[in-house]
Amino acid sequence: MENKLYMKDNMDSPNYEIFYKDNTPSADHPLHYHDFLEVYYHVEGDCDYIIDSRIYTLKEGDIVLINNQKLHRAVIKDMTKPYRRYVLWMEYNYIEQLLGDRINYVKMIGVESNTEIIGLPERQKKEILSLFHNMSQESKGVDSISAYLQECYLKQMLLLLCRYSENYSVVEETTFKNDDMVESIMDYIDHHYMEPLSLDLIAQQFFMNKYHLMRKFKKHTHMTIMDYCKKRRLIIARNYLMEGVMIQDIYKLSGFDDYSNFFRSFKSTYQMSPRDYKKYMEQSHNNTIQLAMDSDLIDKKH
Repeated sequence: MENKLYMKDNMDSPNYEIFYKDNTPSADHPLHYHDFLEVYYHVEGDCDYIIDSRIYTLKEGDIVLINNQKLHRAVIKDMTKPYRRYVLWMEYNYIEQLLGDRINYVKMIGVESNTEIIGLPERQKKEILSLFHNMSQESKGVDSISAYLQECYLKQMLLLLCRYSENYSVVEETTFKNDDMVESIMDYIDHHYMEPLSLDLIAQQFFMNKYHLMRKFKKHTHMTIMDYCKKRRLIIARNYLMEGVMIQDIYKLSGFDDYSNFFRSFKSTYQMSPRDYKKYMEQSHNNTIQLAMDSDLIDKKH
């Protein structure tokens, strides 16, 4: 199912996938989320990373841990420079299979962890980089030895990440000049999505001119305030849908004012009805669907 306004990052494997990406980007990545753990290793490039309402300036060797349901994207600051990174996707069930109950990874790097960015000393950077390189090379193999080696590397990677999360200082989030207000707006929407929200109401809440607020938010996130509000509500609606909540009840629980508005927004974003989406997700391993942010930007990426 391909569509210019419908973007997917699909994990074809039921357990994990690893990528090495080396390119000079032509556009920022859209804001998106998924249902598995993503481990991002920043090799090279001038970029910031947004996770929900938090912003980080990445340095070479920084590790980004992105757990499920967190909106995130890379913001490329200089598109004339190379942008290189390793990306590892892992299903939580597979992590538990590898580690068992010997390590409480959930609190260290999993869904109960507050760790999002880890900065490492040089030796540890090289240690992780070597593991990523080895995993990437073995992922191209087809024999049983390659598969076994990948599993060994993955287990070592997870154990080291758990150690690093406890023993090395986590990179502090960066507050850029004039951007602290944008972060506050995102936090406000995240906590008040059930209430009626409008640009006028939010501007009044933050004692700002709505047009100034709108420009600031768009510059920072590449989306409008109301688009962010809609996408946050759609994430919540999607969760209720997968939990088995009746479709006719979901729109109220996720903050939409009526069912028809919810249905249009859902279908416009996911290119299928809520009922078809649930069926599609249950019948496939495609457990991440990227939210369309800007049709022009998406067209360029395709």
